[in-house]
Amino acid sequence: MHLSIYLLPIAGLIIGLLISFMGGGGGIFYVGMLTGLFAIPMDQAVSISLATIIPTTLAASISHYKAGNVKLKVGILLIASGMAGVIAGSYLVAIIPMKVLKIIFGIFLLVMGAGMVISQRKKRTKEILSEKGQVEELDSNETKPHSKLFVVKGLVFGLLGGLMSGMLGVSGTPPILAGLYSLGLSSLEVVGTSVMVLFFIAVTGVITHSALGAMNWLLVLLLASGTITGAILGPIFGKRINKNALDKFYGPFFIVFIILMAVSMFI
Repeated sequence: MHLSIYLLPIAGLIIGLLISFMGGGGGIFYVGMLTGLFAIPMDQAVSISLATIIPTTLAASISHYKAGNVKLKVGILLIASGMAGVIAGSYLVAIIPMKVLKIIFGIFLLVMGAGMVISQRKKRTKEILSEKGQVEELDSNETKPHSKLFVVKGLVFGLLGGLMSGMLGVSGTPPILAGLYSLGLSSLEVVGTSVMVLFFIAVTGVITHSALGAMNWLLVLLLASGTITGAILGPIFGKRINKNALDKFYGPFFIVFIILMAVSMFI
């Protein structure tokens, strides 16, 4: 038994809140929900997902920008390579079989998840040393916003996010979140900057994928009405959340999220 399409605003509200709190565009959630709960064909689900991501991430970007959670220079870096990745991915998807694509990204996500675990341990070690008064000198090559390593990391993660969106029809959330997190942004800055980056990726994705699937604008309207509301309310509620508590929760949550997404690629 599948749910009525008129319950899409409620489902969208829940996803919109989740996006605002955790970052990302929600593409993976949309596609899974539309096909699994509402029995919507995959081609329509992908198109609806990409179209719905646009207003959701735009609303969230504006709210987070007003709240001071958006790092524009870092975001522009990932946007540039992300848009290029979407265009490249739309051509590659016609050449590489979907099963192969999923395996490639599954392996990539597992490697990325392992990297996040290592990063979390290093961060925790630095916090312990700081508490003991043994403050370590940070590597300027990794933390200086205009260093070559910083730029390269930003471009690579943006490109991977764009490729994921272009080839799989999703927002490309995992690489973008991982990239921002590895560049040293705080949890709220990761969330705010990611939705801005994913807005531009989604716009490019809709343009490149619009000819590949049927677009049901009624379903887009129903789903977007809920997601936009959630995206606007999320940052408002987020101001009441303890930032230190969010930082402690966000890292482990994101690692689990990455691993689950990797596993789903092999199913």
